[in-house]
Amino acid sequence: MADFTAKIKEQVVAACQVGKDEASEALSRALGSSMTLEVGEAGAYSAAVAQEEAGLAILLKVDLEAAVILIPESSGLLPDWYAAPDPTGESKLATLAQELGMLLLPEEFMPLDFKAGKIENIRAGLKKAGCGDASACVSLPLSGENGSGEALLVWPAPQGDAIFKSSAAPQQPTDTPKNDPKLNVEEKPKPAAATPPPPQRTGAADYHQLPNYAKSLLKIAVEVNVTLATKKMRISEITELGIGSIIQFDKSCEESIDLEVGEHRIAQGEAVKIGDKFGMRVTNVLLPEERFISIKGNRRVR
Repeated sequence: MADFTAKIKEQVVAACQVGKDEASEALSRALGSSMTLEVGEAGAYSAAVAQEEAGLAILLKVDLEAAVILIPESSGLLPDWYAAPDPTGESKLATLAQELGMLLLPEEFMPLDFKAGKIENIRAGLKKAGCGDASACVSLPLSGENGSGEALLVWPAPQGDAIFKSSAAPQQPTDTPKNDPKLNVEEKPKPAAATPPPPQRTGAADYHQLPNYAKSLLKIAVEVNVTLATKKMRISEITELGIGSIIQFDKSCEESIDLEVGEHRIAQGEAVKIGDKFGMRVTNVLLPEERFISIKGNRRVR
């Protein structure tokens, strides 16, 4: 695999062009407003192209390196909750990061990990992430119902995780007079509050929450057959068939019919008429056939 360096600008731009429509849909779902993503020019990264303002940072870890997507707050496209998301908001941002990583980076550089959250200063955050003269960037113009702006895709970011580290200076403890015993009482640290577990998903999985490779599998077209009845006949009987011949089946009209995919029965149902068309109403979904294989152990020889 090629190195994840600034030299792959053409590959990144090509991937963005292919995935921009699905990326627009992913952004619209996660951020709650319709928006469109376009692909601008690629070039060398410099601090001058990064905004000095707060925004959403999406970290995409690729092996030992990382890429960062940044959406400025001034675009008006970020919802109020993105700064302090609840568990539902965190899930939306995590899903968005995963989808954009699959859609905007070349296939050979699929991210292994994802993270998204607010940073107070985009330019300072990229500096902490190690983005400099050896990095490249692609402009991603965004427009939507609530505003417009320019997002950035920057890579490689050698210290990508550092982009979320706070730049606030730690508070210095106040001096306590040594001659006052009341003020020299050592306070025990309070136990940290337990972090609530993430909510468990119930019910069928949402199509939009599936990873990109799973969505691709679901788009594969397969032949579906409905079998009314079957019968074995001798070849001599088949050769005697002609126009107007009637074949009698042992199956009753009231019995269920089978739905098959790839010669495997997946459901049963009943025949229905929809206008002048024939249809099938599914009444029972069949589970995959279970196969048990006996494991023979070695016999002991006495």
